[in-house]
Amino acid sequence: MLSTLRHALRRLSVLLLLPCALLAAPGANAETPPRVLVFGDSNSWGWIASPQAFPVQRLDDAQRWPGVLGQALNGQATVQVDALSGRTVDVDYPEAIAGFPGPLFNGSRSLAEALAREAPVDLLVLMLGTNDLRADLGRSPQDIAQGLAGLVRQAAQFGSGVLTTYAAPRVLLVVPPPLGDVSATPMGAFFAGMQAKSRALAPAVRQLAQDSPVAVFDAADATGPIAGVDGVHLTAEQHQRLGHALAPVLRQMLVPAAKPTHRKE
Repeated sequence: MLSTLRHALRRLSVLLLLPCALLAAPGANAETPPRVLVFGDSNSWGWIASPQAFPVQRLDDAQRWPGVLGQALNGQATVQVDALSGRTVDVDYPEAIAGFPGPLFNGSRSLAEALAREAPVDLLVLMLGTNDLRADLGRSPQDIAQGLAGLVRQAAQFGSGVLTTYAAPRVLLVVPPPLGDVSATPMGAFFAGMQAKSRALAPAVRQLAQDSPVAVFDAADATGPIAGVDGVHLTAEQHQRLGHALAPVLRQMLVPAAKPTHRKE
């Protein structure tokens, strides 16, 4: 009887110690990879340019540049994507688009929600501005750059999420490539004559970012001007180039985030 009781107590001790051993096992407390959120428009969504322009088809996730970027990072970061075709930096369209109300496409109206939904976000990658070049919106490159600066401020204010103590993300502004030839498809009705303005966007963003900690990457350095048949959307090859070019930039920016920068206090 006494021997049976001792055996039972020994088994109970092993069972009680097992959870502690699992918690202490190598890898049990391994840090999660840094989290990246791409916030963009149709060129992050994966719009495939076509001669007729509409209806639209989409590149596979692995082919669009955020997917290429995630593959190139090879587990060093998790890349989430919030991309909406037609999204502007911070202006409402005066009319509905395909039944969706114009304000829905205003990036400044949805960024805070996106950040809170994906929190914690270690690095926010903003690639917007192409749709703001539409002729009917009448925006200057400086207007667009000022709008992007507003999104950076939003990230600092709302990037920690809802009722958390996470740190706000660092921000990388990716300036979209200049428009190409927009005359071959119906997209020309929106972007005709906007090529010079699109080329002036990167200098305007750099000028505004001179006195701020935000990083700027000119996508044209990797892709050149838009080569899609509509002059507005990246080709599959340009998606590849952009994703691979951004990978080393993100690795460098995420070095501090490899340590637990968003632990709860």
